[in-house]
Amino acid sequence: TFIFDIFGPVDVKEKVSCKRIEGVMKPDIAITVKGVTKYVSLKTGTAVAVHEELIKSLILYLRSLGVSSETQKTILYYQYGDMTLDGSGEKRLEYQDLRYILKDRIKKANEEFDKDKELMIEIVMRCLFKGADENNIEADYIYDGNENYGVAVSQSQVLQYLRKKSFSYMENPHIGPLQYRPHARYVKKAIYNEKRRQKIILHWANLSKDLEYIYDRFVDINK
Repeated sequence: TFIFDIFGPVDVKEKVSCKRIEGVMKPDIAITVKGVTKYVSLKTGTAVAVHEELIKSLILYLRSLGVSSETQKTILYYQYGDMTLDGSGEKRLEYQDLRYILKDRIKKANEEFDKDKELMIEIVMRCLFKGADENNIEADYIYDGNENYGVAVSQSQVLQYLRKKSFSYMENPHIGPLQYRPHARYVKKAIYNEKRRQKIILHWANLSKDLEYIYDRFVDINK
């Protein structure tokens, strides 16, 4: 079923080859049938994190797309939680306090991504299928599930979904369906891994449910 989902009709006697993709890439496996290769990103278990990178890298990327300096600052304030742009503050705030202090800034940042749909799509598609490194192999599909059951959705299906769906109802800091937060903020504790503090993670909260919806409602135009 999985093979049919991503390749269309295939003779059951046809040879199928699969190899694991080494390195930090979005696709985890490459599947080849009759000389055609499809790259697949695997999501298993209950984890909903779909992308992580250094906060500096993401900010530079957002800047290159023309994202406002105020939104860039909001993301940095939220990342470090100490009301600085570089994490140099002495006191890192609890999540609830930080959300209250930044509520107006978060609302404006959300509105920027919600109102500019093409900007939002550009960022989300990069996070899901390409990753931060331009030299990365790009995934063609996301598979969510295990060895017994799952769904595979293509770039084209996700793109259709993002163009149709509004995410303006979400109040958490988000870019489309992806909510962002630091890998570690170290509130009321010593910083023992600075690299983790410099990483931002993007989560798709209802990943399994939403991918099921996308699978059922949108046609894969690439098969």
